[in-house]
Amino acid sequence: MNNIQQEKSKLRKEISSIKKGYSSNELYNRSNEVLSVLELTGVFQDAKNVFIYNNFDDEVQTLEFISKWSSEKNFYLPVVESDNLVFRPYAETTGFLQSSFGIMEPIGDNFTDYRLVDLIIIPGVAFDRYMNRLGRGKGYYDRFLTKLKAPKLGICFDFQLLDKIPVEANDVKMDYIVSENELIW
Repeated sequence: MNNIQQEKSKLRKEISSIKKGYSSNELYNRSNEVLSVLELTGVFQDAKNVFIYNNFDDEVQTLEFISKWSSEKNFYLPVVESDNLVFRPYAETTGFLQSSFGIMEPIGDNFTDYRLVDLIIIPGVAFDRYMNRLGRGKGYYDRFLTKLKAPKLGICFDFQLLDKIPVEANDVKMDYIVSENELIW
C-alpha cells in the first residue's frame, strides 16, 4: 500500500467514525436537505434518464427521492457483476435481491445505451473542493465512469465535503457536488 492509499484508508476510517456520531434519523433528515438542494439544480431538472444508487445506511438516502420523481424521470440503479458496475432500470414494480454488500439491487436486464444517460448521481465517502471523490476503495465507480459522457454529480453530507482529499491518477473527478448547504460546479 503506497502513501496515498494509506491516506485514503485513514480518511475512510475518520469519516466512518464521524458518521457513527449521527443517528439514522439525523442522517435521514440530512439526506432530505441534500436532495432538496439537488432538486433545485438545472442539471437534475433537465435530466430525463438518471443513474443513481440505492444507498448504504450511512449514505445520502435515495429511495424515497427516486420514488418521488419516478413518474417524471427514468432511474437506473447499480448492480455489481464480476467486479464491475452495471445499471438496471428502476420502476415501482421492480424486484430486488440483496447483494453480498447488503444493498438491494434491481432484478432485470442491464441498461447499456449510455448515450441516453443525462446525469449520474454518485455516492462517496468524501469529496473535495477540487471535484475529487473518495469512494469505498473497490474502484467500481472509477472504472464505470470512464464509459459515460453524462455529467457526474456527487452527493454527500456537509461533513464529507473537505478542502482536499488524497487522489490518484485513476480517480474520476465530479462535475458537480451537492451537500446540505453547498453546490459546487
